[in-house]
Amino acid sequence: MKWEVCEGSKGLLLDGNYFIRFDGLTDVDWFRHLSDKDWVDMSALLLAFVAAYDAAGLQLDEDFFDRYKKAFFARAEDDYVVAVNDVWAKTFGVDKILVSVYGHCRPTKVCIFDMIAGSDCRNA
Repeated sequence: MKWEVCEGSKGLLLDGNYFIRFDGLTDVDWFRHLSDKDWVDMSALLLAFVAAYDAAGLQLDEDFFDRYKKAFFARAEDDYVVAVNDVWAKTFGVDKILVSVYGHCRPTKVCIFDMIAGSDCRNA
């Protein structure tokens, strides 16, 4: 994910098209909001926001890092669930489109059990 601090337009530009004005940096929990976006790199996001806060003259505090940590781990948990479901689907020959339609609804623990046990889950 590319980002830049835009001093002239007073904002943070993410990925070339997502603009956050300096005066809006503290209005929203941007970390949580942006963690839901597939195109966001959470590590780059922290660096971008630290630079934007500095350019905007905003003080970093513990809440800033706490919000980032919560969003980071929520994103990691979501990525974990998707990864396990993807491996389960490939392992048992389940059509990925079908899995996507059902929103990765197979519980992660069940997928892990199936893979460990070597169950035949084509009809699961």
